[in-house]
Amino acid sequence: APATYVMGPNGPIAVSAAPPGVLPLNTVSYGGHGSSPPGGAGRSAIRDRNNGGGMLRSPDRDLRGRKKNALSSPRAKRVDKNAATPSKLGPEASNLLNDIRAAKSRNQWTIHEIQGHVVEFCLDQNGSRFIQQRLEVADAIEKNAVMDEIIPAIKDLQNDVFGNYVVQKLYEFGTEGMKKDLKGTLEGNMLLLSLQMYGCRVVQKALESLDYDDLCELLQEFDSYVLTCIQDQNGNHVMQKCIEVMSVKAKDAEARSGEVGLSISMAQRIQFIVDDVLANVKTLCCHPYGCRVLQRMLEHCVDYQKTATLDKIQLCHKALLDDQYGNYVIQHVLQYGRESDRDSLLKIIVENDLLKLSRQKFASNVVEKLLKYGNSYQRNTIVRQMLRVVTEGETSQEGVGSSVLLLMVRDAYANYVVQTAIDVVPEGNEKRMLLEELKANEVQLRNYTFAKHIVAKLGVK
Repeated sequence: APATYVMGPNGPIAVSAAPPGVLPLNTVSYGGHGSSPPGGAGRSAIRDRNNGGGMLRSPDRDLRGRKKNALSSPRAKRVDKNAATPSKLGPEASNLLNDIRAAKSRNQWTIHEIQGHVVEFCLDQNGSRFIQQRLEVADAIEKNAVMDEIIPAIKDLQNDVFGNYVVQKLYEFGTEGMKKDLKGTLEGNMLLLSLQMYGCRVVQKALESLDYDDLCELLQEFDSYVLTCIQDQNGNHVMQKCIEVMSVKAKDAEARSGEVGLSISMAQRIQFIVDDVLANVKTLCCHPYGCRVLQRMLEHCVDYQKTATLDKIQLCHKALLDDQYGNYVIQHVLQYGRESDRDSLLKIIVENDLLKLSRQKFASNVVEKLLKYGNSYQRNTIVRQMLRVVTEGETSQEGVGSSVLLLMVRDAYANYVVQTAIDVVPEGNEKRMLLEELKANEVQLRNYTFAKHIVAKLGVK
């Protein structure tokens, strides 16, 4: 029987023969269009007819061997982001999909009607959507029909722009037996999939769907590769999900069983991730992806891991406060941390000039968060700093004789700190003096672009 293939994202996918009575899959011809059959030479070995049929020409060089520059070349074709993705359906599968889309009700169609074409459907946008919708309502027999066809091709489907969604639906709606089979396809492939654009989404769905014991086996594959994943644009999402899922499972198990210490022993399974992060905490706090992982640790980790994380971060509070990524970690410290963490940051803010920090794009967010999550003493301390009069000899000679507050309201960033203070500072002496200072200068404030919102707040206070 002739070999039967469908096109996947990495080339042709061999598909097992169709069952008796079912028409075979569309047999794709690989003679043209620069494609080759599995095991063939592939695109790179195609001789260039314009190059004398002899030497191979690099795809990024012209006929004379000069390097192409698509950015500067006036003839470079622009990619239309709105253009439809070319269909990978064969004629028979295409006709089936057209019939399904033309039907008044798609409920009359099941996976059995497309048997033998499931993989092709998975690789097509509308075909993938049809299978996803069916998996949400299908019985076990129908789901098994999908599994039988996609398992041989799952390596390609996991990282396909449309196929990955079908695999995710199987994790979500599959039977326990199906999940075991799917888990088997991840073994030995966790790292590779986690670094892929669509494969990482399949891994995240698997982490949400599989049992704790199965996850413990799979997570071992990340040992020694934690930093590789964290610093990768796809892998960091997997590390975030590992921390979230395993921590939540550990806490839930202890809550259900009532067994003291169970969450600690279960959370040990991700201790290697925590250890690698804490050994590089300052670097990762200032990393666009690393800062996200630390935020998830502060949100979800069990107490002893969270405490160790807060202790490490506290050593570099000052450096992170105005960092473009580190400030997000500090904001999470203020929200999920201890009073001692908030006291440490309050001390840094007071000692390093509230006005200066409030005028900075990132540090101003930290000051706002301290006002939002701080206790009454911490909030009132910041207000007292706002009411302080600027004196000669300070770092900035601007506004000598004026209160810090009146300098803040006219700044693009600092005015938000004042707005937050008005909203959250508790009633008392400090709140009263804050409002009195603003109302006494209300006419002046109306002349400042950034003070208009503050003036509006005064009208309702």
